Amino acid sequence: MDAIDITIPAGTSESTSEEHDNEWLITLRFVVIGIGIMLNVGVTAVFLYIKMYKKSLLHGLIFQQSVVDLFGCCAFLFFYNQDAPDGTEGRVFCKARALYWFMAHTSIYNLVMITVERYIAVVHPIMYRNRNIARRSCLFYLIPYIISFLISFHLVIIADVDKQHPGECRYSKAVSLPSGILAFLLIFFLPACFMIYCYCRMVLQIRRRSRENLQLNPGYNKRPYVSIRRNLVFTMLIVVVVFIITTAPNTIMYLIYNICHCFNFSTIIEHEFTVLLSTCNMCVNPIVYGAKMEDFKHGVRKIWRQILHLHGAGDDLSAVQTSQHFSNASV
Repeated sequence: MDAIDITIPAGTSESTSEEHDNEWLITLRFVVIGIGIMLNVGVTAVFLYIKMYKKSLLHGLIFQQSVVDLFGCCAFLFFYNQDAPDGTEGRVFCKARALYWFMAHTSIYNLVMITVERYIAVVHPIMYRNRNIARRSCLFYLIPYIISFLISFHLVIIADVDKQHPGECRYSKAVSLPSGILAFLLIFFLPACFMIYCYCRMVLQIRRRSRENLQLNPGYNKRPYVSIRRNLVFTMLIVVVVFIITTAPNTIMYLIYNICHCFNFSTIIEHEFTVLLSTCNMCVNPIVYGAKMEDFKHGVRKIWRQILHLHGAGDDLSAVQTSQHFSNASV
């Protein structure tokens, strides 16, 4: 009977280990994260080239979002696309993997800070101007790193090599339940609720102002407010839906695992997929917050015109040189 109990888990472990290292999953990681890296590099390059990050606090936070997401995507490829080494190096590798989660959590709370900045600017514009919120940018930039460090630090302590499954990392069960609850609340539930609340308040505020302006001035053109409201609602839907879809599966699975310990969290393919899905949030952010900004679109068009201008200048120079060559030949 004991021999049967030993043999079955061993076979299960081996098949599970082979399953989550399938070539299709490795290829999917490189394709998805490769696209995310290119998008973040593109957004970062545009912000740097036209110095758009200096324009306002919002622009600076979006620039920081792209930089954080870029490093987060690179960290994912390093820590989640190879097995942990044996011995002490493996233990260091597993503990260092908290760097990826540090970047992922920083990305989440940088989104929260963007929401806070927009919320104050739209719902409390007088306070935004009188208290000069934009000049207190250091707090907005630093808070995501501080919160992320406080959340991620415990992973360094509880992470270790999984001796039963070579190449895998595991988390200590000593503080598993608090860790699962902490991750669910601080990484998914509270940020999602906060963003939904803020964006709903912003939409209601814009509607109220549009009605007030129309009552005070019957000839008032409300089209700008309608346009702002539509863009805000559309952005709200994208941000909230993408955040929920990408972040919820991994945090919920981690919470369930820490409650029941009824499956091996670190080795099942579902875990590998949910971590990849969480990283997709860092791939989509440049599209949501970069491509929807008129300043960003203007910067892209400016860079594109300069590239075409240089290309056209090169063609003109080539044409001149060719003409001179034929002239000399005829002489």
